[in-house]
Amino acid sequence: MSRSFTRWFTAAIGAFVLAAGAAMVAVAPAQGVTLPGNIDPDQPRSLTVHKFALGPANGQVAGTGQELPSTAGLGTPLPGAVFTATQVAGVDLTTPEGWTIANNLTPQTASTRLTGTPFTSTPSAANGTATFPTGMPLGLYYVQETVLPADATNPTAPFLVSLPLPTGPVGAPANQWIYDVHVYPKNAVTETTKTRVPAPANSAEARNPDLIRWSIAASIPTLAAGDTISTFTLTDTVPDALVFPDTLPVGVSPSTVTVTNSGGVAQSFVEGVDYTITNTAATSTTQATSVLTFTTAGLTRLTGLQGGLVSFNVLTRAVSIPPNGVITNTATANVNGATETVTGSSPIGQLTVFAFESNTGGPRTPLAGAVYQVYLNQNDANNQQNPVSVNGTSSWTTDATGFVAIPIITPGNYYVREITPPAGFNLPQTNPVQTVVVAGLTSTVAPVQNYVEFNHTQVSAANFLLPYTGGDGGLWFGIGGGALLAIALGAAFLVARRRQAAELASA
Repeated sequence: MSRSFTRWFTAAIGAFVLAAGAAMVAVAPAQGVTLPGNIDPDQPRSLTVHKFALGPANGQVAGTGQELPSTAGLGTPLPGAVFTATQVAGVDLTTPEGWTIANNLTPQTASTRLTGTPFTSTPSAANGTATFPTGMPLGLYYVQETVLPADATNPTAPFLVSLPLPTGPVGAPANQWIYDVHVYPKNAVTETTKTRVPAPANSAEARNPDLIRWSIAASIPTLAAGDTISTFTLTDTVPDALVFPDTLPVGVSPSTVTVTNSGGVAQSFVEGVDYTITNTAATSTTQATSVLTFTTAGLTRLTGLQGGLVSFNVLTRAVSIPPNGVITNTATANVNGATETVTGSSPIGQLTVFAFESNTGGPRTPLAGAVYQVYLNQNDANNQQNPVSVNGTSSWTTDATGFVAIPIITPGNYYVREITPPAGFNLPQTNPVQTVVVAGLTSTVAPVQNYVEFNHTQVSAANFLLPYTGGDGGLWFGIGGGALLAIALGAAFLVARRRQAAELASA
């Protein structure tokens, strides 16, 4: 019996723990009840499952059935998993024949000879622990995962476990029975995130502030030996406030895909060879989507990059502003049929400019025809270069109300410059004006936001030559008459002096 038992322990239980991905840690002293000698059928029995994510640091060494310390580096616990344990018929572990039968069973062959009502575990808790009901009969059990954790991509392979479980001649302690059995099956999991990717400062993408780039990142799961990645898709489902741009501004890159290995080194994946990107416009009943799908060749390469990361950077354009000023976007990862949905958000705002004329203390008169541009920095504003563009428009003109809105703009600091004044008015003295855009629409009442205004003065009349009229004309006539009188008096004085000189000469 000793050799049959050892072979069974190695083949059946060893196969279970390897297939289930047991923890790669040193064996801890048994914490369950262990007794030497023959099996005690009256000894209470229990089965506890500890559910963790499969990773490169675990799942490589067979477990022992004993509980491991929480500091054993088991990985990330997975809540929500449910297991069933069904007794295998015809295996009486109180007899040598029963152990011989168990020794020759595999999970696959055992699955055809199940008996009785399955025992169902509790869902695994936040720490990954799931427990079976107490009082399970002595015997060999076929255990399978019936409910996967939320992020799991592959279920744990079904496995066999006996109650009680032998430690074997090389166990610690050796040749004893474990009545409180602890198993550590693993799931291959993927983690998905979605975030807004800010445009580089002063870049072409930043100068198109209605563009929003999203990063959907999904980890390449670590799989059990022999498993492969058969499906890997990332889907960006955008709300009505977003569209996928048909044409790209100069200098702006399209949606991109980056694949890195477990060390973070980028791999060379080619669109059309390793993956495809398909954009679908919204309809009256569906939202617009952008789908990254890996081809057969790409899936084979991903299987060899377990522990790596797939990043799908999706370029969108905002076309409206939600009431709260925040656009929420949804992404879904599908890896081997397991899906995970995440959301990301981005603020969006607008900027309204008001052109008016007002004397000190007087009413404000709106002015039409003022033309404005918006810049990312003061140097560009001073030199009137590199203005921002929203859906192809880079200048905006006030209407009869004096207002004009730059409709969609990413929050941040901007410089507004009036480049053409209304007819008959000067450019404002303060020009350009720095302003801050925040999430949401414009408000001209407290709290004022996303609003800037420009006061104007008329072109001066001193620049024009007009005919002189009224008091000024009489003044010039008076000046002219006085000059003529002075000339007449001078002439009379000169004649009198000559006459006097003539009379003196004749005497």
